[in-house]
Amino acid sequence: MARSSRTDRTSGALCTRRLQGVVLALCTCLLAAASPSYAQQDRYSWKGGERVIAFADVHGADEDLKQLLRSADVVDTSLRWSAGSAHVVSLGDLLDRGAGSRKVMDLLMRLQQEAAAAGGALHVVLGNHEAMNLLGDMRYATPEELASYDTEEPTGLRDRLRDEWVAQHGQGSAAQFDARFPRGYFGHRAAFANDGQYGRWLLSLPVAVVIGDTLFMHAGPSQVLSGLSIQEINRRYHAALSDYLSALDGVTAIGLVRIEDSFAERATLAEKRLAATPAADASEQSSRANAVRRFVVADRDPMLGLESPNWYRGAALCREASESDVLRPLLAGLGMKRLVIGHTVTRNGRVASRFDGSVIKLDTGMNRAVYRGHPAALVLEPSGPRVVYADESGPPGAIPAEPLYVSPSRIDDTAVAVILAGGTVTTGAARAPGTFDVLVELNGLRVSAVFMHVKADAARRELAAYRLDRALGLGLVPATVQREVKGQVGILQARPERSASQADVEAQALRPGGWCALDPQFKLMYAFDALIGNEGRTPERILYDASDWMLLLTGHDRAFTSSKKLPRHLQARPPQPGTEMQRRLATLDAASLAQTVGDVLTERERAAVLARRDALLRRPQSRVAGF
Repeated sequence: MARSSRTDRTSGALCTRRLQGVVLALCTCLLAAASPSYAQQDRYSWKGGERVIAFADVHGADEDLKQLLRSADVVDTSLRWSAGSAHVVSLGDLLDRGAGSRKVMDLLMRLQQEAAAAGGALHVVLGNHEAMNLLGDMRYATPEELASYDTEEPTGLRDRLRDEWVAQHGQGSAAQFDARFPRGYFGHRAAFANDGQYGRWLLSLPVAVVIGDTLFMHAGPSQVLSGLSIQEINRRYHAALSDYLSALDGVTAIGLVRIEDSFAERATLAEKRLAATPAADASEQSSRANAVRRFVVADRDPMLGLESPNWYRGAALCREASESDVLRPLLAGLGMKRLVIGHTVTRNGRVASRFDGSVIKLDTGMNRAVYRGHPAALVLEPSGPRVVYADESGPPGAIPAEPLYVSPSRIDDTAVAVILAGGTVTTGAARAPGTFDVLVELNGLRVSAVFMHVKADAARRELAAYRLDRALGLGLVPATVQREVKGQVGILQARPERSASQADVEAQALRPGGWCALDPQFKLMYAFDALIGNEGRTPERILYDASDWMLLLTGHDRAFTSSKKLPRHLQARPPQPGTEMQRRLATLDAASLAQTVGDVLTERERAAVLARRDALLRRPQSRVAGF
């Protein structure tokens, strides 16, 4: 997946030049070495007042935003600020996917002034789509969105660039130019330059703010932000943004990055062109090489990549048992009670919480034409967080906890278990004698599963693994029930619609690449296998949901022996549970185990689980999340 922040930035002048008579490059007379004006300030935190209101991810849906702001009493019927001294927070992604992006920015820029005059504040946090537009990653800008800048294209620029494009690419390539650079494209680039109407404003915005006891951020904190203050988070982000733009200006000016270059490939192409077109003398070549090195370093800055505060999805999507070790230290270090994020659309278009209320997911797909969501505003009051929906009447409502999603990832886990237990089973292809694919349907919902005709001893161990997994809240083992299918009694276990085993990954050289890193997932697996004494973990019994590469564990017929020793393959290097996993392990005791698995495990087997648990708790905590 392409990283999130690099771009072909054009200045207000948007000058061009020929390189070697045939190469067109678009000069990016941007930002030079100056830092954004906001980065020179250190005001990123406020005590807050009686009322804080937040919304997320408008994506050009200007009419939906207006409706929401009225519903939340932020503006009156004339769209004038009416929230008094309240703090209102936009979590970013105002742009792309919708035609009204410019109208959204104009409205918020005006409301910022009106809020300040009324003693309140409107805080706009940078989202990844703001960064993409600033940096020239235009993948999600719609032709309708760009068309709003048509009249502002610098005079004669489009015709000149089009003629040069045709001269370089041959007759008949004009249509290709028009498709690659729709009407308004160059006006957009001028408006988003550092001295442009919107570029100047966006470059002044923070990437994270603190109001009262709440941290607001577009996406969420990764390990990259570990130990940083709110001031340092913003300083480092703006420095990375500034360094990239300045370095891009350098490589564009010497023709090593060009107007037609794919955003994700710029650094690679600059290196290739440097090697292919050596300069006339050593001094110039050294200067060119330094420019490319600087650009490559800026391009790889983690503050602008998938672990940046406006791209990282760990708090939204990844397993809480491992992600807590990233999230909670950061909140504690900042003295924060909760984190509010956008960026990742909630599964049902409703606001939800995770991590026992420490994270509130606010992206509910406001652009209904694209996401079919429910525009929502979070209201933080002394009585606690509530939510207002633009398309619903009535007082603000409570925010439910997001249910666990395991397999399939589109249906909550509790519902999956109910479907497996009582749904209609349709059998499919046989995998092995007594094992075949099935489809289970109940009330219009379908779950892919595997039926395994196994002996009673193996069945009880599979059920114990599933139940203990859920007791710990891990979500590693797919929902598992005991059922009779085609006259055979066995285990019915959910499966992703598309899956791959670790054996498949190794045999086919696949490259797993989901949002949630594999290392913490594997370390949770090791800790779980150590707890249950699983001697049967093989590559075939490690699955991935091929849609998001979340790890799933199957095949526990060799677990839960009465031995108190760790499995043989984990004895040489025993797992080191992280803080959150240790906390969860410590909740297990004889009474809770008897309640959870007392009907499928003997007292001796349960005692062995606790003994292995004690051995894990004696291990030093890992500094790596989840291990």
